[in-house]
Amino acid sequence: MSAASQCDDIQSALALLPPCEQTEQGARFVTHCLYPSFTPVAVYVVRIGDGYTVHDGGGAMQAVWDHGREMSTARRFVAQQANFHQLAVKSGMLTVDVPNREWLLSAILSVANASAAAARSTLEAVSQATETSLKDMISDVLKKVAPSHSIATEFAMRGRSGKTHHFDFAISRGLNELIVVDAVSPHHVSIASKYVAFSDTSDGFDNIRSRLAVHDKPLDADDVSLLQQVADIVPFASLEPGVKRQLSK
Repeated sequence: MSAASQCDDIQSALALLPPCEQTEQGARFVTHCLYPSFTPVAVYVVRIGDGYTVHDGGGAMQAVWDHGREMSTARRFVAQQANFHQLAVKSGMLTVDVPNREWLLSAILSVANASAAAARSTLEAVSQATETSLKDMISDVLKKVAPSHSIATEFAMRGRSGKTHHFDFAISRGLNELIVVDAVSPHHVSIASKYVAFSDTSDGFDNIRSRLAVHDKPLDADDVSLLQQVADIVPFASLEPGVKRQLSK
């Protein structure tokens, strides 16, 4: 069967998906699932006899690699998602065999969802570990420059939307004035969650004197621009003098 006829045959069963593209890895479909970078998940279909093999081309592992993350953690979450979706893992790829075309749509959606979830879970886990370490470092600094009774951890505040946000630290200064401090890591989930929390507690919250987003790893320029709309971006090395200045005003 020619490459063109393979695509025609498969496409007839997948009318809801964008047109396929024949590649060396198989007929490639771009799905509506997204990796943490918001790149669409691509799934590949290879015809074998009357059946098909569907795989993600190693996309989950590549998404993690592109972020420079821990690959052993990625393998753990890929295996976890494979088990959850009843898929196999071969050469770093999430894959499944189906007996006929009637199973293709389900197979493609399962592989796409598993691939996106594995990448997202990996980056979230690494981001959380990074932030936990940074929180400990921030706590040590704050204890040096502010009385312990003035420092609250996991500080809860209800935003304009009605949602309750939890900030890593809040330092009380004078009468009803707060300095809110959050650790942030160079990861889309971290950036997005911090932006939402700071933004939702911005206008109308006059008791917050300043909002500090503290990082110890470089942030992308776009992420810095986004966070600067709602908070002051503070490298960890500048945290101690910065908080001292805030407390002395």
